[in-house]
Amino acid sequence: MTAIKPGSPEWLKIITPSKVPSILGISRWKSQRELWLEMAGIIEPAPITEAKQDDFDYGHAVELAAREYWLYKANRGLPDGTGWRLSRGEVQMLNTALPFDNLATVDLRASIGSKRRCVEVKKSRSLEEWGDDGSGVVPQDYAAQVMTQMLITGWHEQADLVLWPQFGMPRIYVVEWDQDVADWIVERCVAWSASLAANEPPPLDDSVSCYEAIRRLHPDIDGSEVEVPPALARQVLDWHRELGQTEKTARSRKTELLELMGEAKTAVCDGIKIAGRQPGRGGSVSLVIAQKNYDALFERHPYPELSTTTEEIA
Repeated sequence: MTAIKPGSPEWLKIITPSKVPSILGISRWKSQRELWLEMAGIIEPAPITEAKQDDFDYGHAVELAAREYWLYKANRGLPDGTGWRLSRGEVQMLNTALPFDNLATVDLRASIGSKRRCVEVKKSRSLEEWGDDGSGVVPQDYAAQVMTQMLITGWHEQADLVLWPQFGMPRIYVVEWDQDVADWIVERCVAWSASLAANEPPPLDDSVSCYEAIRRLHPDIDGSEVEVPPALARQVLDWHRELGQTEKTARSRKTELLELMGEAKTAVCDGIKIAGRQPGRGGSVSLVIAQKNYDALFERHPYPELSTTTEEIA
């Protein structure tokens, strides 16, 4: 049962676990500037499309299956009626002892005796899209969200995160309590609240989220003219031209890679994953580049050094 509905105007003004990755600057989905503008009431959150709402509905349906899966795994081998229990739905809590306004909406509350545990449910098309590189480590943005849930609820033993991929088996990740990380989150959230009170937004960045937020910030066109500094003018035109050629080159290289892969799932170079093929929409196949392995590949296989020759002049 939730008193403040996630996404409502009241919810938007409060620091919640889902906002913390953006506050920390580690979110893959929303920039600091976009979140700040939304929480300050300067821009409205991006409208929820029909496809996005369908995605949300699917996520709620997944929670039902994930609930049963978690209970089965947590209570395996225990006599009936003696194991962990789960709430029937979301549980909302706040912590007045923290030095910033907060609210946590936990997907599921696990309990056994006096113990309590946060159980969060996430969905994704695959482990790769979710952000698991095979190490079994929770991606840092989701780890920060769950750590904040533990911080607000006070349930510090551990938290479980159930990932429900569309392709492959579900997986349960464990997030352990870390006091140092929790203290850092509190420090950053206090500073964030102060920036809102002082009307001091965070800096711009190069994310799509930040770009789209600034587009929404000024929807009207008044017909006026603005003078642009030469440095910015040069960079805009120069990088725009460069981008067009870069996109063509990247598309060409990916086409070569797809042809080389054939029906293979994974492309590797000397044991280092370069890309993976996964099912896409409408029966197509998507190519997902393993950009995180850039440093590993170039450390082992850098570009050949340019050879230089010196001619002796008689």
